[in-house]
This record gives sequence, structure tokens and C-alpha cells, in this order.
Amino acid sequence: MELFEYILLMLAALAVSNLVNRFIPSVSVPIIQIALGVAITLLPLHFELTLNPELFLLLFIAPLLFNDGRHADKEALWSLRKPILLLALGLVFVTVGIVGYFVNWLLPVIPLAAAFALAAALAPTDAVAVGALEQKVKIPHRTMQLLEGESLINDASGLVSFQFAAAAMVTGMFSFRSAGLSFLAISLGGVVLGLLLTLIKYGVVKWLRRLGMENVTLHMLIEILTPFLIFLAAEELGVNGILAVVAAGIAHSFNYKKMNPEVAKLRVVSKSTWSVIIFVLNGLVFLLLGTQLPEIIQTIWNSPEIGNVRVILYTLLLTLAVLGLRLIWVLLMKVPGDGGAGHSPRASRFRTALILALSGVRGTITLASTLSLPFFLDDGTAFPSRDLIIFLASGVILWTLLASNYLLPLLLGAEAAAAQEEEETQAKIEILRSVVAGLNDLSTEQNRLASVQIINTYTSRIRMLRKSDRKDEVQRSLGLQVMKWERENTLQVLERKEVDPYTGYRYLNRINRLLFMHTRDARYKRELFPVKHWDEVVGILQQARLSRRERRAELSRLRIRNITYVLEQLKGPLLEDGPDIETVSSFILQYERMLLRLTRGEAYSGSREDYDESIRELARIGIQLERDSLQAMFESGRISRQGMKEMKRDILFMEHDLREEAV
Repeated sequence: MELFEYILLMLAALAVSNLVNRFIPSVSVPIIQIALGVAITLLPLHFELTLNPELFLLLFIAPLLFNDGRHADKEALWSLRKPILLLALGLVFVTVGIVGYFVNWLLPVIPLAAAFALAAALAPTDAVAVGALEQKVKIPHRTMQLLEGESLINDASGLVSFQFAAAAMVTGMFSFRSAGLSFLAISLGGVVLGLLLTLIKYGVVKWLRRLGMENVTLHMLIEILTPFLIFLAAEELGVNGILAVVAAGIAHSFNYKKMNPEVAKLRVVSKSTWSVIIFVLNGLVFLLLGTQLPEIIQTIWNSPEIGNVRVILYTLLLTLAVLGLRLIWVLLMKVPGDGGAGHSPRASRFRTALILALSGVRGTITLASTLSLPFFLDDGTAFPSRDLIIFLASGVILWTLLASNYLLPLLLGAEAAAAQEEEETQAKIEILRSVVAGLNDLSTEQNRLASVQIINTYTSRIRMLRKSDRKDEVQRSLGLQVMKWERENTLQVLERKEVDPYTGYRYLNRINRLLFMHTRDARYKRELFPVKHWDEVVGILQQARLSRRERRAELSRLRIRNITYVLEQLKGPLLEDGPDIETVSSFILQYERMLLRLTRGEAYSGSREDYDESIRELARIGIQLERDSLQAMFESGRISRQGMKEMKRDILFMEHDLREEAV
């Protein structure tokens, strides 16, 4: 019961971390989660969590790397393969060697093998932390692709190096030659096993589908179990489980590019489920760090070997060493700059190198690695300086998080980032407006109500993107203009005697009252009884003797005339693609529906089935138009990768809803 309550408390802390970040966006979520983890240790709980290193590696690393592989951009990985490999492999091994010796020189109490293990844990960058950072500061597109590709591969290379170093420390045996050969063997073995087990999994899934077992829950459960089963199988066979799950994840990404009807619903459920799993796992890692920190800090604080101020200084020096080595490595790689206009090529390259260096945030993998260190060596003695290693790794994580959160915005420029975000929002609005324009071109007399219905969904999304303070003012202004158009047309039909005076003047009186109430214009007040000739009075008296049914029919004919006139006026601004196209479209939808109710099917021929089919057909066209425009905007650089993912997610949900309605 105590364990269950502890788990509930941790999950509640995850929710609170998101809430706090909403009100304090300048502080990153991992830092908030670490603070909440520390706060949990201060509560009067009767449960103390003891971490099992092997279970920690399986529970957190396997699904995180599998998910990274599933979302890998294979085209970017291939096009940027040289710089990605130099960062993910070359920089990792250089970091292990140089930083390992630096740690052993700085802190002789840490043996060389353990220092190499710490350096290997510090080598990989954290893609999740960088992805969260991209939502606050707009990292250049190509630089972000490098970071994502690097974090996918260096997680594996860093963890493999960490495992070798930790094994050398535990067993007391190490040989560069045997380690190199073993590295190649277990790495290739892990990749092959991951691909082989993925093929077997696909075979099992196809067999289940042939049996008619299309249950989404069953297939989702198989997908969740996949990384854990592959990791366990790899460890049992003696090959690298980390590379096995990465290879399996990349293999799964090929399957997710296919648009097969039988997996459409699974894709939607999978995205939602994995987003929750990954958020929970990443958050739990930082919460667990917070729960472990007080005891680790107390142990280090009470240690007579190192002073308190000195150990904090060591974490800062280690952070400077890791980031400084990264900056030098990127400069030696001569990565092309993408600093934009106003920068010379040399300054642009240095700026890009500095962005790549500061974006090298350490996070989940670093923490998971150090927490997975065994408590004892093979001879039964305690692992040397385990608490100190975890403390140093935690310090580097905190310093890199702080540097990326507060130095990167200064480097990129807050105003430039805001301008870039505004430009991307405008690009999204242009995409949706192009869809509206395309749907208008396809609007006919037979499908006009369906087309306006679909257009209204896009104009609603535009209104949400605009978030303009003028939205209510524009809507109010257009509403008044619509009433003025109705008044204008009513006066015209009265003048031409196309409507009986009783009905016309009563309707005009109502419009004038509404206009006077909203504008306080005395002209409308004077026209509350706008009869100018006695023959009109006589006509009104005669028409007043009409039956209730006849009056209703006459009023309906007048309203149809007014609505038709208003629609003609509204479609002018819409066809011109004016700045208030979404507001105009919402009024058009409203008046089209009114017209449909009044005409009782005269203006719209066809059954309900025809209307539903028109809705589905136009929705498919709108989705394709949006997808094509989004791809063009992304290729031109006006939409970031994150923005493209968000819009593609919306497209995916709309496609799913469309299939559900068609079933």
C-alpha cells in the first residue's frame, strides 16, 4: 500500500511540474521536477525507495531509446550523416578519453575506470531537454536536425562506453584490444538482433490480423512490450540491448510511414499512449534524482575528503570541460553556419558552434547511467565514490540545463526568437487560408452548405492562431454591417413594392431597434416608424388583416431576399482573401444555415446522404491541400520541424475522424 501511495505521489508531482512550468515558463520542467523530488523527501512518508540499477536501466533506457528510434528523421540522418557521426561517435569517444583523465586528475579518489564511466555517462546529450528548449527558443532548423540525430546515436555509443567502463571497474580487468573487438561484436549483434526481432514481431502481428484480431488494445500492448522484450533478449544473448532497441525503433519508423487502413486507428492511439509514457518516464527520472539528492548531498557534505565549496566548484569545472571540449570539436568539424543575415561566414560558423555547444544538454541518459552503477564490486567491496559520481553527474545536468535555458536565449536573441515565432504563426495561417481558397474554388450550388461547413473548421483554427485582441471588435463591426445590409435591402424591396408594407415595415422596425441599441445613432431612432405616405398606411392596415400563416409566409420570403443579399455582400470579401476571411466565413455559415431552414430544401436539392458524402469529400480535399501546403512551407524553411509535427498531428486526427465517420 505504501508503494502504491508513493507511485501516486510521484505521478501527482509530474502533473504539478507541468502546472508550475505554465506559470513560471523561464524555469525548465526538469529543474522543477528535481525540486519537487527534493520536496517529496521532506514529507513524513514511511516508504523509502531503493533503486535497482539493472531494473532502472531496463525500465527507463529501453523505452526511451526505442521511442527516439521510432521518431528518427531518416532523411536528415542520411543527409547529415558525416557531422552526426562525428558528434555521436567521435565526440563521445574523445569525451570519454579526455574528460575521464581530467576527472581522475581533478579527483584522485575516483579510480581511472570509474572516471571513464562518469565521462561516458556525461558524453550523450539529451534530446528531450533540447526538444523542450526548442519550444521556448527557436533553434535554427539544420542545427536542430544535427542535435536530434546526434542524441539518437550518441545515447547508444555513450551507454556502451559506460557499460565497458563500469564493467572494467567492477571486474578490475580491461584491455583496449579485447574491448574494441567486443564493442564491434556486441554492437553489430545488438543491431542484427533488434532488426531480426522486429521482423518476427511484424510476422506475429500479421498472423494475428489474418485471424481477424484487430483489437487496438491488444496491438498497443504488443507495441509497448516490444522494447522491454528486445532489451531482455539482447542481454540474455550477450549482445548490446541498447543498440538492439534503437535499431528496432528505427525499423518501426518505416512501418509507421505506411498508410494502411488497418493501422490508422492504432497510429492515433499509439501516438497518444507513447507521449504519455515518455513524459512519465522522463519526469520520473528527474523526480528520482530529486529524491536521491538529499542523501547524496548529505553523504558528500559529511565526507572529510572533499570540502563542500570545492565539490560544487568541481561540478562547474566539469561542466566547462564538457561544453568547452564540445565547442572545440564542433569548430574543428567546420560545421557550416546558419546564423542568418548580418553575420560573416566566420562569425556565423562560430555562432553555430556555440549554439551546438550550449544545446548539448545532459539529462535522462546521463542520470539513468550513473544511477545504474552497481553498489558493490565483484570482490564484495563498495563501488568507490558512487555517491560522488552521481553528485558530479547531477551537478553537470543542472549546470547544462541552466546554461541552455538562460544563455541560449541571449545568444539567439529574444526579439529575433519572438519575430521568428510570429513569422511561423503567419505561415500556418497562410497554409489554412490557402486551403480555404481551394475549397471556395470547388464550391458549387449543390455542395455550398457542405463547403461552408468545412471552411468554418479551418477559419476556427485560423482564429485560434491569430489570438488577436481585435477579433471581437472585427466580429462586432461585421455584425453591424450585416444588419445595415439587411436594412438596405428591406428599404429597396419596399420601394419596389416587392413585399407587403405590413411585413416590410415591421421587419425594418426590428432592424432599426437593434442598430440603435448598438450604435445609439439617432437616425435609426427616428425611423422606428418610417412611413411617409398615407397609401402606405392604408396598405399596412389592409395587410394586417392577413392570416397568421400568410404573414409568416410573407416574412419568410422577405428574410430569404435579405439573406441572399447579405450572402452576396459577404462573399465579396471572402473571394478577395481579405484579412478577416475567417470572421466572414463564420457569418456565411450562419446565414447559409438560416437560408436552408427557410427554403426547406428548395435551394438545396439532395438527401442527407448526399450532404454527408459532400462533407467527407471536401474534408479529404482540405486535408490533402493542407498537407501539400505544409510540406512546401517546411521545405522553404518557414515552418520549423516542431511546427510541422504539430500540424501533421492535427491532420492525422482529422483523417482518423473521417475514417470513423465513414465506417
